[in-house]
Amino acid sequence: MMLTLKKRTGGLILALWLFAVGPAAGATAQDDFVLVVNSENDLTTINRKDAELIFLKKQRSWPDGKNISVVINENPRIYDSFSHTVLRRSSQQFLVFRKQMLFRGQGMPPLTLKTDQDVVAFVGEHIGSISYVSPDAVTLAVKVVSILQ
Repeated sequence: MMLTLKKRTGGLILALWLFAVGPAAGATAQDDFVLVVNSENDLTTINRKDAELIFLKKQRSWPDGKNISVVINENPRIYDSFSHTVLRRSSQQFLVFRKQMLFRGQGMPPLTLKTDQDVVAFVGEHIGSISYVSPDAVTLAVKVVSILQ
């Protein structure tokens, strides 16, 4: 009786773990947001760690030497998803980090914009810029960059 209960409990725990981990492991960043650059940027893919370094302003130039202009999309749903997926931080932790940049004299925090439309307009006008938006906000002014894990 005890062995049967342990098997069932173990099986239930495994099933719950697989259910909880399975979809998240197969999910991509593009489920809630897409990373975008100006349509003239040569970038087509980026690994997650490089994207993290860019958004934390630890990498400030593209491979061709041009400055990177980071834009933060403050849409709460997208901001939260981006923070967890790319930065591996909560959105609150990322906000604190950005504020500390200025306080510690480590440079200006990234530009922040309120809507997908504002972000797309800015990125579309500035060749070195990078941001994230809802997948349905993409226009010809910007190009989607695939995030490689």
